[in-house]
Amino acid sequence: MADYNVVRRRIEAFRSDEIVLDPKDLRQVRQRLDALQITMTFLAASARLGLHRYRLGGIAAGVGSLGPGLVERVRAAAAGTYMEGETPSPLDLLLFHLREASAAAHQGYQPVVAKVRVYENIEGSPYSGGSVGDPRPVAAFGLPARSDSTRRRPRIGILDTPLHPHPKLAGRYLLGSPGALLTEEQQQVSFSGHAIFVASVAAAQAPDAEFVIYPVLDAKKLTTSSWELATTMVGALDDDLDMMIIALGGATADGREPLILARACERTSGIVKVAALGNNGQDKAAAPEGTQFSELPPNTPIWPAASSTVIAVGARNEAGDAAAYFCPTLEEAPWTDCTAPGVNLPGFFLPGQVWMAELDVVAGVVKVTDRSAVFPAPGHATWSGTSFAAAYAGGAIAQKAYSQGVPVRELADKLFWEDPDRAPTTYDSAPPAGLDIVRFMK
Repeated sequence: MADYNVVRRRIEAFRSDEIVLDPKDLRQVRQRLDALQITMTFLAASARLGLHRYRLGGIAAGVGSLGPGLVERVRAAAAGTYMEGETPSPLDLLLFHLREASAAAHQGYQPVVAKVRVYENIEGSPYSGGSVGDPRPVAAFGLPARSDSTRRRPRIGILDTPLHPHPKLAGRYLLGSPGALLTEEQQQVSFSGHAIFVASVAAAQAPDAEFVIYPVLDAKKLTTSSWELATTMVGALDDDLDMMIIALGGATADGREPLILARACERTSGIVKVAALGNNGQDKAAAPEGTQFSELPPNTPIWPAASSTVIAVGARNEAGDAAAYFCPTLEEAPWTDCTAPGVNLPGFFLPGQVWMAELDVVAGVVKVTDRSAVFPAPGHATWSGTSFAAAYAGGAIAQKAYSQGVPVRELADKLFWEDPDRAPTTYDSAPPAGLDIVRFMK
């Protein structure tokens, strides 16, 4: 369905009237759009991504002039992409035409042009997983003390919602951009506590780390675009990061890595990137009664976690001997790089009465429920999800590097790259707690 200029399908969501393209292809694309009487309005440019962003007008009328055969060719080329009842959007038809026409005229050459995708907190639409169930109040606890070392501390970027300024995290974080701190609201909603929970889980594993907060997700709607995420990632090159923890993502109908994110991942290659595998697992036998399962099949790659440049982290159950019921298994998601605890993890949270929020997966609308809980100040909770498994893993890697006196990048390379002949492990041999390397990157 289309909603505020967003096309939402079971697998993907994207802006219905926006594209990004490499400026090298601007002349060719503009000529073809002019021929179809489709207008282009410049929105933004990123030199670090090497991409321009445009809003298009008159797409439906323009592609309508190309004849009904275009729809049939798109469907034939994208077998399995569209679910029952779904049809190619005008933007799908246009992008196919641009690539098809260029390939025919230029010996297979296709312009670098793509959609601006919509990403959401991992309970977003399309539902991709990050936090599972309601956060629950728990007894107060503190973070491990920092060491007395005077060496430079590992610096970890948290790309998430704005941060609730929890007093127990004070002195351990910096603000990466305006709006990084959560604005107090009369009615507090559970999703707004996502970033502080992620940061505190990472800090519990990496007490010597320093965190930089990047508010890429709206605290209420939990949405962002691939453009905002990617430009934030390359913008962080100025902030001397060692690692990014990315607890959000989305799927693509064709299972391919989105152009904008691929550019961002490649151009931040010096920074270790850790991302949530996704909460689209389907172990219904192990799930609590009443669990709402993801709309996405468990074998659907979630980006950026599935990127070859990113460490994808899955969540283990509390026993540590299998995937958590909400997490894809290693067989379903072979792009998994490691697993970590992800069920009922303790973390910092919002204080006071907090109303639990849910997402209408089809409409992509956040709904505040009639469920609430009171979290005694300053706010502590338990929560589950691959977001928090990713935070756990990222913190563990960063602290291990610091304790060994080596750069985070060097340790990550050693863990995931340097022994390709070692057989991947399985959940059967996973430790009951801590990080488990299950696949070596190639």
